[in-house]
Amino acid sequence: MADYANASIVVETVPPAEMGAALADDAAKKAKYGAIHLLVRGFLCTPFLAYGACVVFAMVAAGIPLGVAGLVFPAGYVTLSFLGLEMATGSFATMPIGMYAGTVTPFQVIRNWFWTMVGNLLGGIFFAWLLWFSSTRGGTVPIPPHSLLTVIAHTAEHKASYIQQGTIGWCAAIGMGVLCNWLVSLGSVMSKATRSTVGRIILMWVPIGMFFALGFEHTVVNMWLFPTGILAGAHVSLYDWWVWNQIPVTIGNILGAMVLNGTLWYYTHTLQERSNGSSSSSSLARPARA
Repeated sequence: MADYANASIVVETVPPAEMGAALADDAAKKAKYGAIHLLVRGFLCTPFLAYGACVVFAMVAAGIPLGVAGLVFPAGYVTLSFLGLEMATGSFATMPIGMYAGTVTPFQVIRNWFWTMVGNLLGGIFFAWLLWFSSTRGGTVPIPPHSLLTVIAHTAEHKASYIQQGTIGWCAAIGMGVLCNWLVSLGSVMSKATRSTVGRIILMWVPIGMFFALGFEHTVVNMWLFPTGILAGAHVSLYDWWVWNQIPVTIGNILGAMVLNGTLWYYTHTLQERSNGSSSSSSLARPARA
């Protein structure tokens, strides 16, 4: 009876070594997606991030501090995660883990990143236009001074202000990108730390909520925020957006996810398992199949 009871227990917490194996398995699955599916899943992803951010900006417009309102933002991330959509910033950590584990090639890593980012950008531009068009009746209705679109426009101007410090500002944008995706890419990583649906939501919510509340820079969020801000009258040019935010922030997001989570975090648990002679070490190179 005792043996039967023990066999019936489902362990909810997953150790880091098994998390790494599951992420390597995810990378292998992502590598099999055709370009059109990466585009579609990437396109559908960004609007859900935008929905979460819009709720935050609406709360800010109502006078609620960003540090408090930002904790609501992960609702959009949780939605896209459970829908199986593709966000480039998560793949910046997941795909390198697959490469180290031998489940994907370097070419497959770059291919996934490229098509996912294109899809994310197209989805962001579409949502930006739809939000602006619907809110302003195609530009025929003036934007109120303390509205959602006004907050987004001011935020876009703030995010382009790195230009004021020149090279130092450009490097600071990279740093803000690193700080962001060190946290955001943990959404993908920590979702593997439990077998519970509620547990996954909580573990994803924590790092994503911290990132937005702290105001760090996320390349996919900016793919809809800047187009919306520009349409809403922000004093930001396409040059300002791309050269002084989108490009350096993307570099920072890649470094934060790939180096700190996709490499160092994965490496230390791989090394520990091998040094302990654990049988689970082989699972890191050969991810478990369902």
